[in-house]
Amino acid sequence: MKTYYRLVGIVAATGIAGSASLAAAQSSPRVIRGDAAAAIGWLAASTHTSGPYNNNDWGSSLFGAAAAGWHWTDNFKTEIDFGAGTEAQSYSNTQVATPGRISYVTVESRFARRTLGVSQHYQFFHNTWFHPHVAAGANFTWERRTDEVGPIYYYDELTRTTRFLEGERTDGPRTSFAARPFVAVGYKAYMSERTFFRNDLRLAFHHGVDETVLRIGFGVDF
Repeated sequence: MKTYYRLVGIVAATGIAGSASLAAAQSSPRVIRGDAAAAIGWLAASTHTSGPYNNNDWGSSLFGAAAAGWHWTDNFKTEIDFGAGTEAQSYSNTQVATPGRISYVTVESRFARRTLGVSQHYQFFHNTWFHPHVAAGANFTWERRTDEVGPIYYYDELTRTTRFLEGERTDGPRTSFAARPFVAVGYKAYMSERTFFRNDLRLAFHHGVDETVLRIGFGVDF
């Protein structure tokens, strides 16, 4: 009888071990379905314009964003985010053509950006507390802008006097639209099983690097 029970125990243990090995061989089920997050940060954007008053200075502002993502796997995620910045200001001295020589004009630019971003993320590691990620996507940007153009004077060498050419004026407000590809790097650090701290840096491109956004925020998996 003891031998019988011993054999039953060996068979049971072998079956349990085999089941565990089979389960381990199968792919792990997806743990995360999606996530949502809110963030604040700092936006730095180029004020590049085309036309007679070209400039390429930068302005910065506070930036808020909300994002929602869908995980196709624990590592691959598609994300949509909405963002808005406060009004930013920049100043530039720009060359203009005047009779017989080059002169300069001072331009004060005020602008605010609203963005819709769509991106694909690759999130490293599986079911751990720290998840660095890289991302690439596109920003669809609406910019409302006003340029305060200063008066233009030039020096007349014939009369040896400073002459007035054009008075100050206001261009705008006007709204423009642009699509900008971007890349990003960041991480999620979990505070509990489902809630996390998030930090990322995004670079968008339009005539070179056109925009940088540094964001920090909090989110939840669902």
